[in-house]
Amino acid sequence: MTDTIQLKNFKVGDIVCTALSDGTFTYPTNWIFSDAPEEEVKNSLHDHCLPTDHVDSPYTCLLLKTGKHAVLVDTGADGLAPTTGVLPKALEAAEVRPSDVTHVLLTHGHPDHIGGVLAGDGKPFFANAQYLMAKKEWDFWTGGPDLSGSQMDAHVQEMLKGRALKNLPPLKPVIELVEGEKDIVPGVSVVPTPGHTPGHMSVVIRSKQDQLLHMVDAVLSPLNLENPTWRSIFDLDPETATASRKRLLDRVASDQMRMLAYHFPFPGIGRAERNGSVWKFQAGA
Repeated sequence: MTDTIQLKNFKVGDIVCTALSDGTFTYPTNWIFSDAPEEEVKNSLHDHCLPTDHVDSPYTCLLLKTGKHAVLVDTGADGLAPTTGVLPKALEAAEVRPSDVTHVLLTHGHPDHIGGVLAGDGKPFFANAQYLMAKKEWDFWTGGPDLSGSQMDAHVQEMLKGRALKNLPPLKPVIELVEGEKDIVPGVSVVPTPGHTPGHMSVVIRSKQDQLLHMVDAVLSPLNLENPTWRSIFDLDPETATASRKRLLDRVASDQMRMLAYHFPFPGIGRAERNGSVWKFQAGA
């Protein structure tokens, strides 16, 4: 496991936010940009001073403190790779105990988001928390998901299904399944943004006149702002994923909101500016 601990504190109005790194994972370039012309992807990566033969992807969880509540958005990958599973140490560095967390939002059922839900004894790691997930997402991953139509190879498909069936069912006594838009605690709500997975959710944080939209995996890379139709092998419904992505980017740009994305360079915070028919990412808290 990597020992690198990264934290970034910022505020949305009166809500105290902390971006917490769970580590990073390196993906083949054609996993993240699976349908775009190879030369076009390489040129775009080169223009952004990024490696052209792989994609280094941070895993960034988000802690929200409202005063009465401590809401954790996603739980990282646990031991998915030697470079992941740092979230518990990051929480410790932020002086937050697992028992302090009141709500855990699971935005979707991929292993890098649900990896840290359980403790070593198989019980919920955040023992006092109400876990939440979209009902459509829970039903999909616990009902024997069919991934045969995806671009993922058989090994990746089985890994995703296996992690979901290991980590989700033990949460049944403590999980609330939500449908549609829902306020979780004052200032924090979830909105359906399907496509990446059937029940993928994004998170809206509002306080005073300030807002932030956490897009999670609706946008996997800053390059997706300039190329919003580029898909990844993990997008189960590419057309719906593209529609969700464009809708969120339009909202961020038109409302002049800050945005955050799970796999953007840490801490993943910035703004989306409209640039003709596409967008441009401006990093900064």
